[in-house]
Amino acid sequence: MEKKNTIKMKCFRFDPNNDKESHFETFEIPSNGAISVQNCLVYVRENIDPSLAFFINCRLGFCRRCLVRVNGKSCLACTTEVKEDFMVEPLLKEKVIRDLWCDGL
Repeated sequence: MEKKNTIKMKCFRFDPNNDKESHFETFEIPSNGAISVQNCLVYVRENIDPSLAFFINCRLGFCRRCLVRVNGKSCLACTTEVKEDFMVEPLLKEKVIRDLWCDGL
């Protein structure tokens, strides 16, 4: 029987309709190896918190609309894989519509 591991994702959260300031929320995602940042976000939205906002489109790295910062580095959520705990933030905090969804990308 394979041991089930988890990855902790520390995620930027901000809803201008409800929050005065941004904050981070940590989620645990089941993983048995490398998983894309986008798949982590989808897991959270489908299984833990349906209010998590982020952009998802081509899933192939072509549209570049899923740009985020992972552990301080700019990357595409759809093609960037993680194997251990990580932090995800919007690329442009000053243009956040909600959570990881930014205006102007």
